[in-house]
Amino acid sequence: MTEPAKPLVDLEKALPPPTNVVYLQYGVAFTANVVSAAGPICDNVTVPCILGPGGGIAVRAGWRGTGALYLGGAYELSKQDPNKLLRLAILQQVRGEARYYFVSGRVAEPYASAGLGIAGYGNEWGVDTWGPAGFLGVGVEAQVTRTTVVGVGLAYRLLYFQSFNDSSGAVRDAGVSQLVGLDLLLEHREPIFTAVKAGQTTN
Repeated sequence: MTEPAKPLVDLEKALPPPTNVVYLQYGVAFTANVVSAAGPICDNVTVPCILGPGGGIAVRAGWRGTGALYLGGAYELSKQDPNKLLRLAILQQVRGEARYYFVSGRVAEPYASAGLGIAGYGNEWGVDTWGPAGFLGVGVEAQVTRTTVVGVGLAYRLLYFQSFNDSSGAVRDAGVSQLVGLDLLLEHREPIFTAVKAGQTTN
């Protein structure tokens, strides 16, 4: 008696087995920030708004586990448009970040992201006002080589700034500013170690 034929498996469409390698993932991003609502920092109608759109760079590093989670930190530096009220308006952000990848086993993987940190804004490298910051975002990441990935991310940011006096002497009230950020990412994955799963042995 012959056994029934087993159905053929399309290996090209089949998902690869899950990785068990833990990575250090780090890189840079070109970032752009558009102010969707400046908030109380620009409520004074007698003077121009001191917080406008801008762009800069971000550097980040983190831990990419064997599953769908990434945990890391980032430092972002961007030059904003202060309507000539500051010589060089710099927005600095330091934050912890998390990503949850919707693992597909394909070259490109979408993800959701979130983060919390601190933001500071001022002339040149000074900090005239600062406060807590947070964001929610989405993105997609594509693997170029085994160790190099590129991606694009979109984030909705909330930045709380304390009250301060600007260079013209005008009072800027405390409150929340809302920004939309766009990141173009280039990151590298450096294997840290290989996790041993149940049923596996190491030599």
